Amino acid sequence: MVLIQAVVGSVILINRRRTAELFPASWRNLWKEWQLRVLVLVSLTVQIVLVILGNRRKYITKTWIRTIVWFSYLLADSVATMAIGVLSNDIGQVYGDDNCNSRALGYELKSFWAPFLLLHLGGMDTITAYSLEDNELWMRHAFGVVAQATTTVYILLMSWSTSSLLSLLFIVVFFVGLVKYCERVWALFSASEKRFRDSIPELQTRESKIMEECKLKQLEGFHVTTRQVLEVEVPVSDNSVPNSDDANEILTAHSFLEMVKRLFADLILGFQDRDASRAIFESVHDDKARTIIEIELGLIYDLMFTKATVIYSSWGVARRIIGSFLILGVLVMVSLDEALVRKNSSKIDVTITLVLLVVALLLDSCAFVELVLSDQTAHWLIKHKKTTTLRDINRIRTMMPTNWGRKRKRWSNTGEQFSLLSFCFATRVKPLFYHRILKMLGIEEVVEIYMYKSCNPPKPLSLAFGEIKEPRSHAEKNGESTDLKSLYGRAGGKALERRNRRDLEWSVKMEFHQSILIWHLATEICYQLDYNPGADPNNMLNGMLDWGQCMSRYMLYLLVEHPNMLPIGMGQIKFRELYSDLGAFIEAYMSKPLKDVTEKEASEMLMKEVNAENMLVGGGDRSNFVIFHGCKLASELGKFEQTYKWDIINHVWLEMLGHAASQCKGRHHAQQLRRGGEYLTHHWLFMAHLGLTDHFQVPRSRAIAEAVLR
Repeated sequence: MVLIQAVVGSVILINRRRTAELFPASWRNLWKEWQLRVLVLVSLTVQIVLVILGNRRKYITKTWIRTIVWFSYLLADSVATMAIGVLSNDIGQVYGDDNCNSRALGYELKSFWAPFLLLHLGGMDTITAYSLEDNELWMRHAFGVVAQATTTVYILLMSWSTSSLLSLLFIVVFFVGLVKYCERVWALFSASEKRFRDSIPELQTRESKIMEECKLKQLEGFHVTTRQVLEVEVPVSDNSVPNSDDANEILTAHSFLEMVKRLFADLILGFQDRDASRAIFESVHDDKARTIIEIELGLIYDLMFTKATVIYSSWGVARRIIGSFLILGVLVMVSLDEALVRKNSSKIDVTITLVLLVVALLLDSCAFVELVLSDQTAHWLIKHKKTTTLRDINRIRTMMPTNWGRKRKRWSNTGEQFSLLSFCFATRVKPLFYHRILKMLGIEEVVEIYMYKSCNPPKPLSLAFGEIKEPRSHAEKNGESTDLKSLYGRAGGKALERRNRRDLEWSVKMEFHQSILIWHLATEICYQLDYNPGADPNNMLNGMLDWGQCMSRYMLYLLVEHPNMLPIGMGQIKFRELYSDLGAFIEAYMSKPLKDVTEKEASEMLMKEVNAENMLVGGGDRSNFVIFHGCKLASELGKFEQTYKWDIINHVWLEMLGHAASQCKGRHHAQQLRRGGEYLTHHWLFMAHLGLTDHFQVPRSRAIAEAVLR
């Protein structure tokens, strides 16, 4: 600790010497007087931002909220640590000088800010980790608890005064802050990958339980025989819960929480879980299934990124209530202490002290409101038959703003869309005026993607929920295999086989990322040629077109932005090179700039005129490969009747989507929850609930043993 203080002191001393050469004495004196105040106020402001936006990012995908939360999260610890270092250094200098009694009197109040900085380091209940990697740093934060607590105790000892009430109140706030900081470390530790996996109980089969019971009964002298019985799980609905506010869905989601945790930890599941979840999810409406999955993902988000592990318990709630009352008591005593104002000539420091206390109390109140309105609290009330209290809470919700309202958003309900043709036209027709600077910095692709991407509600994607059941139903009716590999292992080949289009299987037998690019380009071409904007909005064909285009653009977005969510072995693509080469190819073939060409005209040319010889015009071999095969596929699809064509396109994309979802690791799905969530995660979880996953253990037989005592 002495070494740390020496390092901090030397760094501050060096900085002061350097600034002395650059700034006038009046500026230096002003900064010396205000630096601690500024750091404390910045730390407080960051905590306010985190409590407001920390939990909102799970249903807001905007870049601005991710940037603000990221910046605030990184700034919070740094500013609080710096402020404690500055305070400890100043306290050491002031109280170490016998001739500084007047300054020591002023720093007596400033030393009272130290435990509040420790409180800030404890973080907000709504966010403990910005990303999953932060959970792995729990040991670093554990060391931080020791270091910062020791520094705070040092400040207390240096500024201790037996005649001052502040010294006693310092101890009260110190323990509140220390408890919060320890809670944060425990939450990070609980969400770390190894601890999260270890916290899930080992799967014990029904057979192993029966064998244990048999051995015990044999030791007791019973004669034990066995017989085979068939076990069937029957879902039971609770009619005693209120019908409002997704009560039954909350109960169902909590009943499958252990199963969902095993999925995200990539652990083996039991067949009892599969049969129970499949029975429920095959019987409920798709909207109800979506709500259950949203609640489940919200629970996982809370476990991974918030203090849910420590606050949703009797002790957690008790700590919140006790801590709030202690802060309230300190606020009252400080407000009534006239000697505090009389001794300290600086009214600014007194005001900052009161602001720290009031805001700490308000932040605790906000956290408590979040706690009361959470799905975990609703589940506890339903489970304990306190339906009256739940109705009162729901009534209060209706009187709150939208974000706090009764129908709280649980995920973003948006899906980003990338279109190869749209990027191609946008970057050439409306190029960024500062493109040369971006190219020099090597970030032109990042900026172009951000500027030209689209983000729409994935309503067409939601139709895929109802279609997930179709491949297995078809396989069961025709006596085909219903395992995951048979249904989704061919990444589109099964859909072509069922529609007798083996002549198109070449398009799905190549690498998965190549199949995505080829089918995407073909889908874009077919959409431009088949879509009728003047048709009835309820026209079935236009609905099929929208569905196919939405899935196509979403899969391209995953390929470009989140290739780690796609099957292992995915090749990295240079997306900008691809759409630039496509634009150059269209301009070269049509002999005019893209600003004079419509996407429909370009699509007609690509479908009808492109052949292998044309590939000599344009970019590299990889781009030529995609353009040629995409146009070839569009040309072959163009020979079919429109409804039949789009039935093929949609079901190929549906199978590709299912293949990608089933191959993605649970940790990659969990990582996306902090960005508003991905539709692929919802699709994956719904497939798992229907038993379409590799996570289930292989049974020895379809029957189980039951012990019979005689």
